[in-house]
Amino acid sequence: MKEVTDHGRANHSAIWHGIVSFFGVSKLQSIFPDMTSDSLYMVQNKGIKRILGGYADKLNSLEQSKKQLFAQLLDIAFVFVALVAANVLRLSSVNFAKLWPLFIVLPVATALIFNRIGVYKMVIRFSGTDELAPLAKGVIASSLLLLIVQYLLAPNPNPRSIFIIYGLVLFFLCVAARQTWKWLADGATADRGVPIAIYGAGALGRQVMQICRNGVDYLPVVWLDDNAKYHGRELSKLMVLDPKAPSTPAMLKSRGIETILMAIPHLDGSRMKELLESLQTFDCRVQTLPSIEDIMENRVTTRDAKTLPLEELIGRQPVAPDPALMRKNITDKVVMVTGAGGSVGSELCRQILPLAPRALVLFDISEAAMYQIDSDLKALSAELAADDEGRHLPAVHCVLGNVVFKSELLHTLNTYAVQTLFHAAAYKHVPMVESNPQPAIRTNVFGSLAAVEAAIETGVENFLLISTDKAVRPTNVMGATKRVAEMMVQAKAASGSGNTKLCMVRFGNVIGSSGSVVPKFSEQIKNGGPITVTHKDIVRYFMSIPEAAQLVIQASALCEGGDLFLLDMGQPVQIVDLAKSLVYLHGKTLKDEQNPYGTIEIQYTGLREGEKLFEELLIDETAQSTIHPKISRAEEGFLEWRELSPVLDRFLSVMQSDPDNEMVDQLKNVVRGYKPNRTATAEKPDTTLEPID
Repeated sequence: MKEVTDHGRANHSAIWHGIVSFFGVSKLQSIFPDMTSDSLYMVQNKGIKRILGGYADKLNSLEQSKKQLFAQLLDIAFVFVALVAANVLRLSSVNFAKLWPLFIVLPVATALIFNRIGVYKMVIRFSGTDELAPLAKGVIASSLLLLIVQYLLAPNPNPRSIFIIYGLVLFFLCVAARQTWKWLADGATADRGVPIAIYGAGALGRQVMQICRNGVDYLPVVWLDDNAKYHGRELSKLMVLDPKAPSTPAMLKSRGIETILMAIPHLDGSRMKELLESLQTFDCRVQTLPSIEDIMENRVTTRDAKTLPLEELIGRQPVAPDPALMRKNITDKVVMVTGAGGSVGSELCRQILPLAPRALVLFDISEAAMYQIDSDLKALSAELAADDEGRHLPAVHCVLGNVVFKSELLHTLNTYAVQTLFHAAAYKHVPMVESNPQPAIRTNVFGSLAAVEAAIETGVENFLLISTDKAVRPTNVMGATKRVAEMMVQAKAASGSGNTKLCMVRFGNVIGSSGSVVPKFSEQIKNGGPITVTHKDIVRYFMSIPEAAQLVIQASALCEGGDLFLLDMGQPVQIVDLAKSLVYLHGKTLKDEQNPYGTIEIQYTGLREGEKLFEELLIDETAQSTIHPKISRAEEGFLEWRELSPVLDRFLSVMQSDPDNEMVDQLKNVVRGYKPNRTATAEKPDTTLEPID
């Protein structure tokens, strides 16, 4: 619908420009007395510019070689004109009888000089003052050539100042032609694109503005900037507005602006969060281009603009990974990831591949998920090969299998001689697992047991279990099963795991994973709402999937045996605040008591089974720092293997008789602090520790 409207608006505008150009300003002013002559002249000029710009667009669409030939012929003509002008201005006439060889040699020679210097490699439409230097060099060389040839042909009658006049005229003609071309090309696209405001009028903002003007997707209309010295002034013909002024939202709305493009470098998470909160009244979507480096080096276009990264909604600043820790258990080793098709497992694979493992083994039960991650890794391999032709690309092996079956794991580990194993396979969606405790216990508990035993038996060097903060004083089956898996790894490490170092990593929610609130909220906003939040006070810890995967890899490098690592999740995030930020980022307004005419409403549905308001990372509240600022090591109690093994046997026995409640009772007996919340409440969990039965 929008494309039809824009097309109609463009046709109407073109017709109006044509009418003004055909009838003339004076006649139309008699018909439309309310319109000033200035406005009619402006319309006429724009119409002429658009018509000529259309021809410029057609010429611009030609092949590069044809455009260069056109520029060379134009410059040859300019040399001829400059020669004539220099002689007429200095001598009042041109002696063609003596100088005819000069009029043949100099234009062709100048075109060759320009080509040699690189004048014809410039993209005129995107050129600036820097591109004048090669042109000036070419003109100087041509002028010197004129001086030499002129002396050879007619040493006495011709003043030497002719070559100076010639150079000035030629430079003026060449620059004027190129600037006119640029002006026409800009005019052809002047009314194209979605009107936007650019936040940040500094060097980066001006670079972003130029990218927008060179494209057809966005039309910069105004600046937004916090610097008071810019307010009310014009930069690059755009007015600079104060984003904190009460009148600014209305001014943006009157100009049809629905998108704000961020162009502020080096913002930390907290500052970005403040900016987003200050823009909540603007009813505009907030977007950004991929990276400052790509913008400054012109590697991106406006089509690369995207909604602000979700990590910036939570004000989190990731720490750059330690290259030595990243490589320690990966480079030149055979690495295997179970649950390779899942959110965390697939990102682990993406992070591992560039670290040059000898081979990467993907293990997953889902054929569709396996196909997707395999396709992603093939594309990533192609990118790596393009960047470095001599780079060794590891073999990627896809294995469909179930971690519950130890025999399948043993066969895979032996076949590929796996040295590092990341165990990410698990059922993790709390409500789903709460309704299906048997499959969860089978996969999360006995699948993890099969993985750790297979790793020990095949001599895997390093085994890492990916756990969750829901394992701390759990109120749901998922968290309780993950805590049992942790205790199994602790017990196996304590009882002797041969040459295999065993460890676990516990962390909170990752943004954008399957089942995460962020993609769910985004989908609800796109559908017009409402957004459903379980409770107004619910909070969660968040980090991005790439950061989580990098920290997991680095934690494995710190493993000494039986370690329980905790990832620094930063500050907890109020889920309702996250939902509100997403509403504003999508350019929508919140519908509530203060604003009953908003577009998106938030509805509270009540806590689900197994859900709690607050998540924790520690059971015993003791943790030691490591050499990595975002990774700590916890010391938590566990059952020794001789005590834990009979409990697992009872699980197997209960699973065969099929009563869900009995399995939950067994989890209560082994997991300290587990209080099943099968009818959800909104109270903060009791943190009093209970002894294990």
